[in-house]
Amino acid sequence: MANVNRNKKLRFTRQLFKDKKFNTKVKLFFSIKSFGDFYDEDEDNAEYIKLNPVTIKGYVHDITASTLVYKKYGSEFFGSREILADDKYLKSFQDCEKIEIDGKEYQVFKEAAGQNMIIHERAFNMIRVMIQRRTQ
Repeated sequence: MANVNRNKKLRFTRQLFKDKKFNTKVKLFFSIKSFGDFYDEDEDNAEYIKLNPVTIKGYVHDITASTLVYKKYGSEFFGSREILADDKYLKSFQDCEKIEIDGKEYQVFKEAAGQNMIIHERAFNMIRVMIQRRTQ
């Protein structure tokens, strides 16, 4: 009986994430490290070639300051967002060079000093990504 209820919940969540009303487009930008003619290992002067963005769909919402007190200490609440997405995008969130939502740029996993980006694995094959606006 419990397995039947779990399957119903799983189907409902999948249908909810396919619904356009709840989804937001999240652009993930990647790059390739290229070694030119004048590459020097000591100076590490490799060039990064930017690739086309990969657009994924996920449930995105703003995080309030009171929520951050309970979930994540020491965070700035201005520009913090939470993304719920399919778990197949876990590696993509870890490897991307830039995250863009509605034309605004957010910090990525590689440069997230001081826990400015946290990725949690959730139930029903989902991940929860907490991101902050990139400071200029």
